[in-house]
Amino acid sequence: MTKPVKAGFALGQVAGQLFRDAPSLLLLFYLTNVMGIPPAIAGASIFVPKVVFGVIFDLWIGVASDRMATRFPRRRWLLIGGLAAPFAMLGPFAVPDAALAIQVAWVFVTFSAYMAVYSTFSVPYLAQFTEMSSDPVERTELMGWKHGFTGLGVLLSSSFAPMLVNALGMDRQGHLITMVVLGLIAMSCLLVAWRFAARIREPRGGAKAFALKDLPRAFADRRFAILCLSAVVMTVGAGISYAGFPFFVKYAMARPEPLHDIGVMSAIMAVAVMAGSPLWVMVARRIGKKRTYVIAASGHGLITLLWGQMADVPMPVAWALAAMMAACNAGWGTIVLSLLSDCIAHARDEHDENRAGTYSAIWSVIEKAGIAFGGTLVVGALLSAWGFDATAARAGIAQSAEAITGTIMAYSVVPGVTKLIAAFIIWRFVHEKPKAPEGALAHA
Repeated sequence: MTKPVKAGFALGQVAGQLFRDAPSLLLLFYLTNVMGIPPAIAGASIFVPKVVFGVIFDLWIGVASDRMATRFPRRRWLLIGGLAAPFAMLGPFAVPDAALAIQVAWVFVTFSAYMAVYSTFSVPYLAQFTEMSSDPVERTELMGWKHGFTGLGVLLSSSFAPMLVNALGMDRQGHLITMVVLGLIAMSCLLVAWRFAARIREPRGGAKAFALKDLPRAFADRRFAILCLSAVVMTVGAGISYAGFPFFVKYAMARPEPLHDIGVMSAIMAVAVMAGSPLWVMVARRIGKKRTYVIAASGHGLITLLWGQMADVPMPVAWALAAMMAACNAGWGTIVLSLLSDCIAHARDEHDENRAGTYSAIWSVIEKAGIAFGGTLVVGALLSAWGFDATAARAGIAQSAEAITGTIMAYSVVPGVTKLIAAFIIWRFVHEKPKAPEGALAHA
């Protein structure tokens, strides 16, 4: 498989990152600070459709893409999702200036549609990525390409987007224009990936597809079950961190233009992710996937905890912390997806079952539900518990010292601990075969 094909298909990851990160970073902050919705209510209006519809659509599309693979290639799902992306991206932010109940209903309905579109392309995309090679070493390389483009997605969703909102005035119109731009970028990336996917050889046929009734059997695969457990912990922490970042920068770091500063730091993070992904691939070849994951995830957690204890550092120090965090993110993000592709390949080789779509759907459910749970309910609960006042925030009134402590808990303390727990799970329960070839399959 040529590098242009790998790069062209991997470009679709930018759309996935935009769909994952842009609402996680901006939506809760927008609903509370611009629309004046209390954080706990705003968080619940996002969480319920994200989890309910995310689970339903992910599982249905995952199983359907396995069973229909010979008649409806996975790449066609990218075309459907790409065409719908701009509309889905705009909807949750186009909240009317109306009564609170109407606003909450609007967010609920539009975010449900958003999750349907997200599932339409994200699950088949990940499944096709895991099927692109039978070589474990090349699968790690492919996930390095995928995670490298994650950096570009981070640059757009977490740097360009907040800086554009800041430049447009941080009001409702500024957010709407920004989401239209992001939606068009997501559509373009998915259409490019759809075109390049036509050049990728389809996996050999004959393997039996999973049905919905077979889903519980997926967790009988100990390799997959352990990876899922670590992913639950990691994604909940990631969701808390994403949603808590604007609050941390504005209140704990006391920055007058938080979205601009987030944009700068996210740009640094994006460069670190893109530069770090190929380096972690080389590290994994030398010391194994398990050790690489543990080092990267532990480093991420420790740096996150450290940053919370020194929120008032000069910005150059904050930039350095952001770069180190992102470099570690590139490591565990690349390796965990490589381990997932190993699980899928093992199921096909040992059980003669095509589980790519099903495993990818379950993985996607965990990721989206974890991000939703952490980035809405947990963050909303933490901020509310520490006394964050949305009315005061909208009016520009300073928050209490307790509320500022809550922002540190939300961005640093809780996410840092979850990353250390995820590293422990992989270190304790994943065992690579001794003296295996480079990139060999890890098993639990």
